Formats: sequence, structure tokens, C-alpha cells
Amino acid sequence: MDYFASFFGGKVGIVSGAGMGQGKAVVKLLLENGANVVAFSRSGNKPDLNHKNLRVMKGDSSDLASLQNVRDFVEKEYGTLNFLYNNHGFFAPHSTKFSGDTATEFFNRNVVSSINTIETLHSLMRQGGSIVSVGASPAIYHLSSLEYAVSKRAVEEMTRKMASILKAKNIRVNAIMPGSVDASKEIEEISPFGFKSLEGKKDVSTLEVAYTALFLLSDLSYGINGQSINVDAGMRL
Repeated sequence: MDYFASFFGGKVGIVSGAGMGQGKAVVKLLLENGANVVAFSRSGNKPDLNHKNLRVMKGDSSDLASLQNVRDFVEKEYGTLNFLYNNHGFFAPHSTKFSGDTATEFFNRNVVSSINTIETLHSLMRQGGSIVSVGASPAIYHLSSLEYAVSKRAVEEMTRKMASILKAKNIRVNAIMPGSVDASKEIEEISPFGFKSLEGKKDVSTLEVAYTALFLLSDLSYGINGQSINVDAGMRL
């Protein structure tokens, strides 16, 4: 039995930040497994995917009115929501400089935007559902700015608290924490599972991230709630 297809077939999901990289890979796998997907991003750029079950919108998770437009569309078009891939990421490389103003900007983009998205959309999950937010593996913090590392670490506690708050509504909340992601190849170039050897592996492919995301979005992971899962090929081992 194809367990992913049996779960996602006919379900309705939202993917933010879906224009490229691992967000696009998640959209591809969801569509291949029969889901109806509404993808939105700040730019509104459409991933180069053509599928009858894909709708693409412009939406800004830092703007509650913009998110409400996405919510209104989903409610009118489908009447419900089963899962949300909460994909927000704003990166800066390591620097010896830091500032409170920059920290505020990163916190707003990497944490508050995720809170806004869940706040606006979770009420559509009337029969329960699954939310997966995107943080970052601590293994890459040494490559990043202070502000990025602190904001992405906050995603873990946000995930635990959201899971505690929403479990009464039968909504699970988890996070995926990718390491360095190599987005140079489309998932079709990697599948079926043409992954690099673990010895010396320093990055993960979009396919590795996307399959972990699908597992957490589906009821196959029903026993997992409030967890942040590192997908970094064991960089620090």
C-alpha cells in the first residue's frame, strides 16, 4: 500500500515559501501523492509546476491582512484545511557584527511570521490536522549570524508551545530543522533515493527534507507532537 497517497489523496494543504528549494520539493511530493495544495510566497512567484491541484497566491506572513486573503480563498475553494507547511527562512552568514535592530528583523521574519500564519489558518482545521514549521539545525549555526541562530532556535520553543496549545483541537505541531540544503538538483534527479554516502556528507538534498516533511504532515507520524526533527545528515557526529 502507498501510505502517503492513501493519506494525502483529496486532502487540502497550504505551503508557504514554495517558489524554490525545499519548499518547492514539498509541493511536488504533495501533488504527486494526490493533495490539493495552495502555495503562497511574498513574491507570488509560481514554482515551475503545472498541476490541476495546485493554486498559487501572493501572500506575506508578516501581514495579517494578506494572510486573511489566503484563508478566505481556501475556505471558499475547499471549506477546510488538513495540513500547513510553515516555511519561513531569512538567512545571513556569520559575522562579528550584531545589532538589536537586526535581531528584531530576523525574529519577525523567522518566528513572528510563523506565529501569524498559524494564528490565521489553524481555525480551518476543524477536524484536526498537522502543522510543520521550518527551523534550522544547530549544526549550521556556526555558519550563520547571531541574529539568524537565535531566531531559528526560537522556532523550537514556539513549536513546543503551539503543540501544547493546539492539541485540544486535535492539531499536531512539529518542526523540521534542516542543515545545509543543496538545492542544485530537482528531486527527479535524486530519486529514487540516489543520496550521497554518509561518510563526509555535509549537506542534505531537497528530497531528504521533503520526505521528512511529508512524514510529519501525514498521520504516519501521529505519535509525534511538539518535536523538532534535525535533518542534517548528522553533521556534528
